[in-house]
Amino acid sequence: MVDTPLRAIALNGTLKPSPAESSTQELVDLVLVDLKGHGVAGTAVRVVDLGSRPGVQADMGDGDQWPQVRQQILDSDILVFATATWVGHLSSVAQRVIERLDAEISKT
Repeated sequence: MVDTPLRAIALNGTLKPSPAESSTQELVDLVLVDLKGHGVAGTAVRVVDLGSRPGVQADMGDGDQWPQVRQQILDSDILVFATATWVGHLSSVAQRVIERLDAEISKT
């Protein structure tokens, strides 16, 4: 039995900025509701809404909002990564997340 509730963060790789409807957001919402039923507290981040700069470092400098998301990831027990697909490929926003997560490889 876990004394402290687990925490999840869901990164939404949709190309549609808020408040546009997004099927990827619907999927994220369903997953977080299901996790909540298992006692997991969850939060969603719509990455396209952030000022997340391209790059492969944890902090790409002035105006980069990725460091706050990175900290939320590190503070979570579960990472959910959702993306739309375009011609069989993940979205460019989701690709940027993968590139930013590259900074973590040397730390694992």
